Amino acid sequence: MGPSHKFNRTAIAATGLSLVATLVGAQPHSDPSASKTVTGEVSTVEGEFHMAKTPQGEDILEIVDKSYVVTTRTGEELRLELSRDTKVPQRANPGDRIEARISQEGHTLSVTRIE
Repeated sequence: MGPSHKFNRTAIAATGLSLVATLVGAQPHSDPSASKTVTGEVSTVEGEFHMAKTPQGEDILEIVDKSYVVTTRTGEELRLELSRDTKVPQRANPGDRIEARISQEGHTLSVTRIE
């Protein structure tokens, strides 16, 4: 890896962090362990699906959600990127109201449906 490769990675990381800070409204001087809670309605679910098998050998359609687009009470649209580490006890569908915890770095920590 040459020096230019390292520079490009740093520039991309800096750009990504500023975008995340803008998206979640993170304050640069706030506590690093702080998280933000967002409440809103799911307008779009983005993901993928594929055929899988149950432990009993039955074919099923497995759905993997990648992100939720949420409209907050103020009308702001936010894209919540889901990762393997995001806690989603119950899958959300368009029209569902959710509460999401977002880390200061912009990672979606959890998404909970509000009944």
